[in-house]
Amino acid sequence: MPGALIVDALNFHPMGTGKKTKKAARKYSIPSKRRKYTPEHLLKKASSAHREGRLAEAEKGYLEILKKKPDWGAVLNALGTVFMDQAQLDKARRVFDKATELRPPYSPAYYNLARLKQLKNDHKGAISIYRTMLEKQPDFGQAWNNLGTAYRETGDLDEALSCFRRAVEFAPGMAEAWNNLGVAQDEFNMIQDAAKSYRKAIEIRSDYASAHFNLGISLQKLGLFKEAEDHYKKVLKTKPDDKSARFMLQSLGTLETPDAAPAEYVRRVFDGCAGTFERTLVENLKYKTPKLLFDLVRPYLTEEMTVLDLGCGTGLGSQFYRPFAKRLIGVDVSLKILEKAAEKKIYDRLEAVDILQDWEFPQKFDLIYSSDVFVYFGNLDPVIRSASSYLVCGGIIAFSVERLDDNSMGHRLFPSGRYAHSQAYIQDVLSRHGLHILGEAKADIRKESGNQVKGLLFVAKKY
Repeated sequence: MPGALIVDALNFHPMGTGKKTKKAARKYSIPSKRRKYTPEHLLKKASSAHREGRLAEAEKGYLEILKKKPDWGAVLNALGTVFMDQAQLDKARRVFDKATELRPPYSPAYYNLARLKQLKNDHKGAISIYRTMLEKQPDFGQAWNNLGTAYRETGDLDEALSCFRRAVEFAPGMAEAWNNLGVAQDEFNMIQDAAKSYRKAIEIRSDYASAHFNLGISLQKLGLFKEAEDHYKKVLKTKPDDKSARFMLQSLGTLETPDAAPAEYVRRVFDGCAGTFERTLVENLKYKTPKLLFDLVRPYLTEEMTVLDLGCGTGLGSQFYRPFAKRLIGVDVSLKILEKAAEKKIYDRLEAVDILQDWEFPQKFDLIYSSDVFVYFGNLDPVIRSASSYLVCGGIIAFSVERLDDNSMGHRLFPSGRYAHSQAYIQDVLSRHGLHILGEAKADIRKESGNQVKGLLFVAKKY
């Protein structure tokens, strides 16, 4: 996440401190009853209220100061952060704009204005502001960190990595920057380097839950399962209700295997990689499932179909199905990933849905397809039951799973955090819910750690 806001006015002492302040007070001979109403005194009170979370009081104080000194940049900046803390983003933007339009402009307000643009998903706008700032203040580590997160959201992994390296260079004590550097290195498959960066973040802040979790993931990729387990347990010590850390422990076999990954875990995975999702999958992992699945289902498609993309992600398969769709609906558990799907302007509707919960669509579908989604569910019975109930008679379902060659098992959770399913299990669960298999195929669906991931593709019809 982008770093914390700069609230400059909270530490601002316009009249100085100690002996100097006393001299100034004597020089101007301000009577005590009048002195308490000076802008400086009001600032001290407002700043104290702001620090202590009394936002309404802080807002009132800053506004009172600005009646007397409307061009005080530090106070405008502080007022903007109060508005941000109150989720009044439009008000915050107007105040930050005013601070940056002063002559000379109040520089810290640029930082907060950029941060505001990030919160509103205007990452390109944020990048422009950070770049301007850093030309004048190239050693501002926190701005480099935030710039890196903005580049990640736009999918520019090379620039993100470069920015995070600058962030730790100029702010070596910033744990968040080391953690973000590790994430960027992870995305370039620099797993050893990523692990070192996460360890550095933990060295700075020993209870840093995100860094412990990320280090656990890196250690799993390196096959160091016992060490990974230790770090997930440290997450749970700090955050006992962290379902993602608990699930990763379950993937290591240290706890009882659940029927499915928790929605919170899946959401965390895809929220975290929304900006880099397509580049990572297509370029780095050679992801081929959407096209392979479409090729299998293509002979059964007709025009004017009502289509559901189940777990649509960024919509990698949507362009294949759009020509056949009278109406194309996409659903996913991740809001951030849905924002990326919306940018394609292919879907008629996009909706955040936990597909393990009861489905509530206003219509049934001619086709439901799902690429690389069922890997997050071991027991597929609830999902297939829901899908079957929302297919018209004669409707088609098409989906992929990772392949489990041992037909004596229905499914198995692996340390990757994904489930694999046997062919016999899929055949049984489809038949149990009135679905007849039209076609199936074995395929290499992507790469992981340089190795091909074996998959199964199915097309079935409701009868």
